[in-house]
Amino acid sequence: ANGFPRFATGEADDGTPIVARVDDIPVSKRFFAGGDTTVRGFSLDRLGDETTISPEGFPTGGNGVVVLNSEMRVGVVGPLQAVGFVDAGNVVARASTLRLNELRTTAGFGVRYRSPVGPIRLDLGFKLDRRELSPGTLERRSVWHISMGQAF
Repeated sequence: ANGFPRFATGEADDGTPIVARVDDIPVSKRFFAGGDTTVRGFSLDRLGDETTISPEGFPTGGNGVVVLNSEMRVGVVGPLQAVGFVDAGNVVARASTLRLNELRTTAGFGVRYRSPVGPIRLDLGFKLDRRELSPGTLERRSVWHISMGQAF
């Protein structure tokens, strides 16, 4: 994604006008990933690299995203299904910096209940390549997701 160029104006201390061109995308229009409908080993919107996740761990979004999902469902009894999945993806500040060898991969399993109003989903996703958030602190190993409706 590319933002429309816009101009920010202001005034320097000595009174001279400042005009700056801004090309970034507003936060509300950036790409985010992670959660029950994208990469299930991550909490909502918490997938990204060092350019799209702040040092405090908050997502800032990016201009490029890749999400890959694979899921296998097997009937157990009546409306109950067992699920195994592998998800991968990443969010980057610029699409031109996206590298497939930097995709974050997760795997997991879940249960589906086919209710009259749609499937009720319970998934547990595990990060296959946990990273260090700060010195001595690793990312959470797994994330639970409870939701209703189809994932994709």
